[in-house]
Amino acid sequence: MDRKNYDNSLLRQSLRLEEYVNIVYRNVLPQVNKIPVKEIWDAQKIFITGCGDSWLAGIAAKPAFESITKKETYAIRAIEFSRILNNKNLGYSPNTPLVILISFSGTASRVIEGAKRAVEHGANTIAITANPDSPLAKTCHHCIDVGLPKDGEYQPGLITYNASMLTLFMIALRIGRVRNSITPLEYESMHKELLDYTSRCQKEVEGYAERAFEIAQKWKDLKAEDFIGDYADFATAYFGSAKVIECFGGYTTYDDSEDWCHINYFLLEPEKIGRVVTVNKTTPSFGRVLETIDAVKILKSPCMIVTDANKSEFPEDMEVFTVPSAKYFWMHPFMQHIPFDLVAGYIGELKGVKSFRQDDPKYNTDICNNRLKSGTEIKII
Repeated sequence: MDRKNYDNSLLRQSLRLEEYVNIVYRNVLPQVNKIPVKEIWDAQKIFITGCGDSWLAGIAAKPAFESITKKETYAIRAIEFSRILNNKNLGYSPNTPLVILISFSGTASRVIEGAKRAVEHGANTIAITANPDSPLAKTCHHCIDVGLPKDGEYQPGLITYNASMLTLFMIALRIGRVRNSITPLEYESMHKELLDYTSRCQKEVEGYAERAFEIAQKWKDLKAEDFIGDYADFATAYFGSAKVIECFGGYTTYDDSEDWCHINYFLLEPEKIGRVVTVNKTTPSFGRVLETIDAVKILKSPCMIVTDANKSEFPEDMEVFTVPSAKYFWMHPFMQHIPFDLVAGYIGELKGVKSFRQDDPKYNTDICNNRLKSGTEIKII
């Protein structure tokens, strides 16, 4: 089989990611630099919220905010922020908390609700979107337009995920520099490494694609895929799980290494479940993840590992994707989702399933969009 006969949006996005990262970087930098200094100093706490991939971008960027800004940072689901979070967290001091709300379309109902609630209670708000004329952008105090070309293909989300993550990283760097929690040299080095790390990883994508196509042929008839990741790697695990559903409607689950040992270890027919582990040398729970991988080996599950650690750390019969290391640990989620994105894309093609199940009228795009945009009118609490 020739992998070049198989193609879809997710595969094409993987091959062009660096190009779009550079576009977003150039567009976002001058906008981020306009975030007022006073508002940065006022912010005592930071919330990042969104739905789906947008929320995952917040989880992935949380370590960057913690490391760079030295401020408490929470990445929470839009439904939790808009309807559940206690009011005591909002507007207890001028421009506090800083709430960053992410929606590529700017029309996600729960995110708009969250923005309205934050503004109503006196919090500061920044929208990250590709639509500066959207309801979300107009609700927030500030809007950062990621500037993606209007004619690009962005579904299933990959380029948009990286655009959100990159923008969050750049906001963290702006805050860190203004608050002097990073030096001018660190600031310049981190900005440079964002683009250099992207470039190093992009050079490996063709090689990833060859191996991903081989794995896809072996995994396409498995009953499920099961993802494992801790801390920021959890975002990569969850994102991979989402691509299984978005690309081919497969059965999937995700967990951290500790809970996996308590729960997913007991799934029936483990030899028919593909396990995907993301772990790095700097992952605080690296040793626990190795123990988890040993359990996967005992279960005889097919296993794919994405890591910057030496291949010798892992069992010989597992598919280890050794990816470039980033100079700063918090950058790893930025590119480490690509190896499995490729696997998911190829499985979808091999199974003949269109992304978001557009091969089945029940999943008509307009019907799905209406469902996602429902229930916008609520009483602000």
